[in-house]
Amino acid sequence: MNFTEQILYSLMAKTGKNSSEWLPLLQHLQDTADIMSCLCDEFLSPSFAKACGLEENEFKKLAIFLAAVHDIGKAIVVFQYKIGDKLPERKSALEASGINFDVSHDKGKAKQTPHAFAGEEILNLLGCPECVSTVVGSHHGVPAESVQDLSWPQEDIAFYENYYGRDKENVEVLQDIWQTIFDMALDYAGFLDVSELPDIDRSSQMLLSGLLIMADWLASNTELFPLLSVEDLKPDDKLRAEHAWAKLDFPQMWNPERTVISNEDFKETFGFEPRSVQSEVLKIVENTAKPGIYIFEAPMGCGKTETSLAASEILASKCGKNGVLFGLPTQATANGIFPRILSWAEKQSTELYHSVQLNHGSAALNSLFQNIQRGIPQEESDSGLIIHNWFCDSKKACLADFVTATVDQMLMLALKRKHVMLLHLGLSEKVVVIDEVHAYDAYMSEYLEMALQWLGSYNTPVILLSATLPSARRMSLIRAYLGIKKFDDRFEKEQGYPLLTWTDGKDIRQQRLSYDGAHKTVSVKTCVSDDVVQFVKNVTENGGCVGVIVNTVRRAQMFAELLQDNAKVLLYHAQFVLPDRAKKEKQLVDLVGKNSTPESRSGLVVVGTQVLEQSLDIDFDMLITDMCPMDLLLQRMGRLHGHERGVRPDTAQTPVCYVITDEYTNMESASRKIYSHWLINKTADTLPDSITLPDDISPLVQEVYSVTSGECYDKYINEQKKSKGRADCFRISKPKGKSIHGLLSKPVETGDEQLAQAAVRDGISSFDVLLIQLRSDGSIHFLPDQYGGAEVSECPDDEECRRIAEQKLRLPTMFCQSWNIDKNIRELENNCMKYIAGWQNSPWLKNQLVLFLDEDLKGELNGYDLHYSFEKGLEFTKKEECE
Repeated sequence: MNFTEQILYSLMAKTGKNSSEWLPLLQHLQDTADIMSCLCDEFLSPSFAKACGLEENEFKKLAIFLAAVHDIGKAIVVFQYKIGDKLPERKSALEASGINFDVSHDKGKAKQTPHAFAGEEILNLLGCPECVSTVVGSHHGVPAESVQDLSWPQEDIAFYENYYGRDKENVEVLQDIWQTIFDMALDYAGFLDVSELPDIDRSSQMLLSGLLIMADWLASNTELFPLLSVEDLKPDDKLRAEHAWAKLDFPQMWNPERTVISNEDFKETFGFEPRSVQSEVLKIVENTAKPGIYIFEAPMGCGKTETSLAASEILASKCGKNGVLFGLPTQATANGIFPRILSWAEKQSTELYHSVQLNHGSAALNSLFQNIQRGIPQEESDSGLIIHNWFCDSKKACLADFVTATVDQMLMLALKRKHVMLLHLGLSEKVVVIDEVHAYDAYMSEYLEMALQWLGSYNTPVILLSATLPSARRMSLIRAYLGIKKFDDRFEKEQGYPLLTWTDGKDIRQQRLSYDGAHKTVSVKTCVSDDVVQFVKNVTENGGCVGVIVNTVRRAQMFAELLQDNAKVLLYHAQFVLPDRAKKEKQLVDLVGKNSTPESRSGLVVVGTQVLEQSLDIDFDMLITDMCPMDLLLQRMGRLHGHERGVRPDTAQTPVCYVITDEYTNMESASRKIYSHWLINKTADTLPDSITLPDDISPLVQEVYSVTSGECYDKYINEQKKSKGRADCFRISKPKGKSIHGLLSKPVETGDEQLAQAAVRDGISSFDVLLIQLRSDGSIHFLPDQYGGAEVSECPDDEECRRIAEQKLRLPTMFCQSWNIDKNIRELENNCMKYIAGWQNSPWLKNQLVLFLDEDLKGELNGYDLHYSFEKGLEFTKKEECE
């Protein structure tokens, strides 16, 4: 072994908890390169190389090269000196080989040269193209700000010492070491010399960075790649990566083959023949030469979900994708659609195993998700759906095959967040479906459009579903995906409905779709809040069912109380603990769902908030609603006479919708804080006496959102601009560019998932607490309706901790204002430390805030009295109002 080889084989990459185990740098580079080869062959789709702008063979060579050289930045004096303190035997071997560890002991200086950035600089020194070396510099999750910001050793004595130490003799030795590692990586990857390394653009750098992070994380897993004894230079296992891959046991890649789905195929998958609108959409998807983005606008009940899933199979086959992400606006809607996604995914997994994920903050509490098989079983069937543990981390969840998630996960594609490259890796490999696009405000839309730009750069097929969209909004989504500014304005004038707008390559196309569902004419009348009780009574006394949808939880609770003396009342909103909310949803479906009976509906009033607009397939005989923007108002009307019923009460034979007008005209109304004053006024001015659904949906929405003038409109536009301006703070820039340097400048903190969600939703509109009863004797109990009000153990076991974690409730926005949120969180944290500090040791309860209620289910928080009940949820009153 010559002089250079002695140093090479003594360089350290990792150490164990004590000084008896280590991993040589060369071995870690070998492990990473070999697992990268496995990922290229077994995990990535056929289209991934193309998304990176490379031929398949050239892509694999580059990926292996990056893996084989990614930690070259550890071959500097400051890193070896630091890790050598834990491995004195290996440090002595390096010193004996000729490395002088005369370095500064200033820890601050050492931190100024992170090994990922050092690796990028070393590669630049060796003539590696900057576009390639940038990927190495980014493999810890954040790229450098710029080439100039890298700590190049020749320009600063402190950085010089970090690379070479104080001994000038180290310079030649280390540069020889770097060249040797570099040449070994080129050779192992199959490149003759550095000139063969390809040029890659910004979007390719993003994907390769995500792939390199994944390979590095796998190669750094000591259960897959064990550390060596400190005396050993090489492992005994000559098939180390092969054994690691087998132990990892990823499910097989989803590789659908159907590019055409017949009526029989559709019926076999979903249990019913496709409607004409569904067949038309699928035929268009089948005939698209270069699929891109599809925006499918149709009324509720048209089967948009099933259409998008069938289309996803076609698109995955045509475009070479290996998964689907289905994004929804809320946890409740994600949970609601999850069984349908699972049912479809099971039919995709009749011959092989595939992985699924439910990805949102409370996914671990979803019983259906938790009951799915963990890992591939060793016997019995050889196909089905599994949850793979490696994908259970929130940053890795989108790497699974079939993912149901809140839309935040897709919006975070555009978020300045550490390791966001993994999300790009996952979504670039999928067909991405986003439901209820009309529900996203101006701020969220900025993230949505930037995410679409990136997905468009990867040629990732996207399906957007909506009841309806303003034409300008529709086209801004198309523009974003294509990365263009101008288009034929005839697409903005289309008012057909249902409607499909899509791209074929760079061409934009549009088609009105046939509609074979029922047409209904809704009589629209206005009323004031004081009229509601009598109007409800007129219908319920005749055996009818009434829906009352208002804009705030407090108004819903108020109406529920007013109506309970004259009718059966079911109140539904977002401020119930999760088990109660699940019970309420089941009651809703049973009592007023598609299969409800006249007996279950008779005399029932459902009072709720905007959550009644979303996904739930429910049906009222009469509807009363607060004024809201036209598109949402029409969505609410979709719950009116939504199903054909042989019998309806005499007072509700024809659909009637009463719109409450006095609340929004009040200058202090909560509706003005939720919705734009201009949109509310424009809706009120446009609202006709009757609306035929679905015929009038698009014309009414286009009319309300059409450009006007005046003070209210100017204010609305300014509000939109402010929202977009706020979004710029944490939003990454466009995919067009030479480098990802600076792309994640000042990223959002990564340790807090709720903070990341807040960044793509215009701040923290609320936060979650657990509702637990603290009795006067100091004992802690579940609420009376939860597990019989059982006492919580002093040291709860894992199952009990899971049950405690289910008691989650989202606090009203009143407690989450800029002027009180910190104080409220501190008060809750102090109470947690006082009574349940030990709960922080549980993975279920770590960092969870608890709101304690007494025997009467009452509590206090920062000057407010609170009360909880199954019937009404969480109520709050300012103390002065009670006195």
